[in-house]
Amino acid sequence: LKEERKDIYNNAKKVLDVNGYLKYRSTGKIVAEWSGACTYAFNLKKKDWERIFFKIAGLGTDKLPDLVRSVDIVGGLTKEAASELGLDEGTPVYGGCDDTQSAAIGTGAIGEGQAHIYLGTSAWVGVTTKKALKFKHGAACLQSADPKMNLLVGITESAGANLEWLIERFYTCEKESLKTSDIYKVMDEEASKVKAGSDHLIFTPWLLGERCPVSTTTTRGTIFNLSLEHTRGHFMRALAEGIGYNLRWIIENYEKDYGFHISSLRITGGGSQNDHWMQIFADIIQRKIETTNQPKMAGAIGAAMCVFVGSGKYKGFEDVNKIVKKHKIFSPDPANFDIYNKLFLDYKNIYNSLKGAYINANNKRFNLN
Repeated sequence: LKEERKDIYNNAKKVLDVNGYLKYRSTGKIVAEWSGACTYAFNLKKKDWERIFFKIAGLGTDKLPDLVRSVDIVGGLTKEAASELGLDEGTPVYGGCDDTQSAAIGTGAIGEGQAHIYLGTSAWVGVTTKKALKFKHGAACLQSADPKMNLLVGITESAGANLEWLIERFYTCEKESLKTSDIYKVMDEEASKVKAGSDHLIFTPWLLGERCPVSTTTTRGTIFNLSLEHTRGHFMRALAEGIGYNLRWIIENYEKDYGFHISSLRITGGGSQNDHWMQIFADIIQRKIETTNQPKMAGAIGAAMCVFVGSGKYKGFEDVNKIVKKHKIFSPDPANFDIYNKLFLDYKNIYNSLKGAYINANNKRFNLN
C-alpha cells in the first residue's frame, strides 16, 4: 500500500489539476484536457503547449502530459477504479472540461458572440468566440469545452458571497428563527419597497478585491452615500445593484475592447432564481436577461455534453439547447435608465477616485510591497 501511494504521488506531480488527477486514477493515463491546460502555458491558436516558454526557461517538455480534447476518450476504467466506483471495467472515460467551461456550455449561449452571466458565490460574464483574444481589463480568453470555440471570461470575485455576508451582519435575528429560504423572502420584500437606485446608496461588491472589470488586490467594498434615510432594505437592494454595475462595466469593456455587440444574455446559477435581482440586472445592464430551466445544473449538463458529443449521441455542442430551454425573459424598464446611468457613472468614479486610497490603506496590510 505504501508503494502504491508513492507511485500515485510521483505520477500525480505530473498532473496539472484535479480533472487530470481523476482521469489518471480512473484510467492510469496522464493527460491534460485543453480547457484545463489553457490556464497554464497553452496556445489557444495552435491548441498545443506554448513550447517556446519552456525553451526560454531552459526546460524540456518531455514531462508535460499529452493533450486531449473534452470529447476524446482517454481510456477505460481500470479494474481497480471500476471496483471502487461500482462500474464496469473498461467504461470509457472522456476528457471532460473545467468548471467555468462546463457551466458556460450549460447556459446554451454557445454560438459566436453569444453571452451569458453566471451568478453564484462569484459571478462572471462570458462570451463564446472562435477568436483567441488578448487579456484586457482583467478579462481572459480560455479554451471552451467545445474544441472549436474559445470563451472570454471576466470574473467578479464576490457576488452571492456578499449576500451571505449581509445575512450574517444584518439579519441575525431572522437567521436564528427562520429557514434560509424564508430569510431570502424577507430580504426581497424589504428590498422591493426601495425604489431603483436605493436613494443614491451605492454598495461596491469588492469584498475580496476584484478581477474584472478592474484587476486589483487592494480594493475592498465601499458603502457610499449613506444617510439617515437608508434602511437595511436599501442595503439589500444596493448590494444587488452593485453587482449589476460591475457586470455592466465588464460588458461595456467587452464591447469597447473586443468589438462585441451584446443585446441579450443567458443567466444561470443559484442567483438567477431570484426574479427581483434579474429585473434589477436587466434595468442596470439595459439588455434582455434570459433565465434557463436548469439554473443549478448548468455545470453538470456542460460536463455531460462532452460525453454526449464525444460518443456521437449528439452531433455537436449546439444540441445542448435540446436540454436547456429559456425559462423567463426580463426586459429592461426604460423608466429606470436615467437613475441607473447616473449611478453607474458614480460607481466607476468611486473606484477611480479611491484607487490610490485603497493602495495606501492596504498595501502594507496585505504585504504587497
